[in-house]
Amino acid sequence: MKRIGFLYEKIYDYENLKLAHKNAQKGKTDYKDVIKVNENEEYYLLELQSQLKNKTFKNGKYHIFKKIDKGKEREIYSLPYFPDRILHHAILQVLEPIWKKILIKDTYQSIKGRGIHEGFRRVRKAIQSGDNYNCLKIDVKKFYPSINNEILKQIIRKKIKDPKLLWLLDLIIDSTKGVPIGNYLSQFFGNL
Repeated sequence: MKRIGFLYEKIYDYENLKLAHKNAQKGKTDYKDVIKVNENEEYYLLELQSQLKNKTFKNGKYHIFKKIDKGKEREIYSLPYFPDRILHHAILQVLEPIWKKILIKDTYQSIKGRGIHEGFRRVRKAIQSGDNYNCLKIDVKKFYPSINNEILKQIIRKKIKDPKLLWLLDLIIDSTKGVPIGNYLSQFFGNL
């Protein structure tokens, strides 16, 4: 598998950060942190860019709370909007096209252009083909928190060789044990 480098600079490119801020604030424009960044967008984006260029970025502190979702209690980890949420969007904007290519066609979770409806269409087509198929629906208990950080980093290194980007991803991955529910990157980490 070909490993890719020279990605870190694309993440802190000002236009990428600007797009990341635009995407991260969708549905959150009334949040006080989003309003604060919007009032002085250039200042905050240049600050984030500087932190990344100088490798002084540090993860924000998680706000951890419990949420009942479909009868299950989940522990949600929420990061500050600035700089963390903007950064996660900036990272995924660069890495999603790379990672999407290495996932099997039937990976649907949190991938643009895929999802539950596409998965349903694929299953229905397989059933209608007349071939004999078995289907198994499972739910891995505490999947995200049980992901081994070291194994996840090894998987990422099979495709990414940029040492600066690996430093940043390691910093984010090692911010908790397992992958926290609530991080924008967590869904892609889970797919990997």
